[in-house]
Amino acid sequence: MQLFFIDEQINPDEVVTLAASDFKHAVQVLRMKVDTKIQIADGTATAYPAKIINIEPATSTIEAVITGEPLADTELPLAAEIICGLPKREKADWIVQKATELGVTRIIFFAADRSIMQWRANQVDKKLTRLQQIAHDAAAQSHRRRVPEVVYWPKLKTALPTTGFNLVAYEEVVKEHEDFGLVKAFKQLQTNPETVRMIFGPEGGLTVSEVAQLQEVGVQPVGLGPRILRTETAPLYFLSSLSYTMELLK
Repeated sequence: MQLFFIDEQINPDEVVTLAASDFKHAVQVLRMKVDTKIQIADGTATAYPAKIINIEPATSTIEAVITGEPLADTELPLAAEIICGLPKREKADWIVQKATELGVTRIIFFAADRSIMQWRANQVDKKLTRLQQIAHDAAAQSHRRRVPEVVYWPKLKTALPTTGFNLVAYEEVVKEHEDFGLVKAFKQLQTNPETVRMIFGPEGGLTVSEVAQLQEVGVQPVGLGPRILRTETAPLYFLSSLSYTMELLK
């Protein structure tokens, strides 16, 4: 069953209008008609069952009526953010799509010292719009209750919030046989769930200087196991581990 997002809060038995941008996909691609059953998630991250009651091609309008009580929540029980050194374009697409499916709340890209890809100031808005659409489509496909936000930070250290759990994936921790930081952090989150952020390097990883600067502002280096993961794999490992800990080990 297809899920759509609207910004407004939904009330039971209410008739709602889908975004005009959803019209082409719903009517021309999915061939939806009046009486087609759908799901709609509102601005409060609550989803409801609904049924299409009116389609107006002239105005690209779809109206649907709410037909039942709120559906079960599918969001992680805490806010999870990934902060990634800019990778090559196709890898950024992959990270956004798969991280959305795994429940991420916010995806931040930053210009790391070893980033091969660089975003010029006049490119940022266009690139974020494209990545935001990928997040939107992935959230609908995976029946999320909210669409993650995609953000760009030119400077990591000055933009990083000091609240919550701030972690950085750093393979040197594993080499020093101190790779239990992630497990310890997850145990703390089980009793005190709050925002958790994990920072990842680009291709080539983070420099020693970058990690040292992050440690100066309280970021904890942790390992992601004994194997070296690609820049597009590491965030997915983190989110999968977080989901397992917070959702399956209840």
